[in-house]
Amino acid sequence: MQETESLCARCARLGKTCCQTCEIYVTPGDVARIEAFTGQTGFHEFRVPDNPVYLDQDDDPEWAACVFRPDGSRRVLKRKANGDCVFLGPRGCQLPLEVRPLVCRLYPINYTARGLEQELAKGCPVQLLPPGVGLLEALDMSWAQAEVWHRQLYAEIRLKPHARLVVAGATSSAPATDQTRQWRLDGPTPSDKAAPTDAAPTPATERPIAGSTASLAGTQGERPPYPVTKAP
Repeated sequence: MQETESLCARCARLGKTCCQTCEIYVTPGDVARIEAFTGQTGFHEFRVPDNPVYLDQDDDPEWAACVFRPDGSRRVLKRKANGDCVFLGPRGCQLPLEVRPLVCRLYPINYTARGLEQELAKGCPVQLLPPGVGLLEALDMSWAQAEVWHRQLYAEIRLKPHARLVVAGATSSAPATDQTRQWRLDGPTPSDKAAPTDAAPTPATERPIAGSTASLAGTQGERPPYPVTKAP
């Protein structure tokens, strides 16, 4: 029996997706998880939003206070010259779901610090949904899991605004523990100074989930990264 193509793969066939056009905000925890998985640094930067309307976060003052720096910039994944996310490969996202930025995991659910909102973001091609199938069902998303990610997202931006999680003394053979983690304000480190801040990160090796079938937009059976309206 032929396997049904995922909604995300069908979306990618229509044109550019959010992971090809959007600026994806990453929390300090997102950065730490991606660094641990890929062994890379330098894949994120502070940028002022391309769309100045994004600076208006009146409905979520906590997001505005914790995410934006005084100059209006915030920490986002770097993008390739064509606008693609640096972790978007030929077969979709190079990061497994548990490593992807929290805003990507939460899409298309809208939210503020108060909680999740029932009305979903308008971005997914809902016209492609089979009759009787809801968007979250098609994306294999759980509302309960989204609530966990939402709490984690705001916990990470509150811990230290504009901060970066650095792991002290952790190696591939000795993973970091809570005791080895520390936070510092973003700024150049010795390793940062060794390379230009705009240097492209070393490409990650794609690691499809075992037992899954790859698609254009991502690994079949797993959602590719599509950022929420928090990432224009």
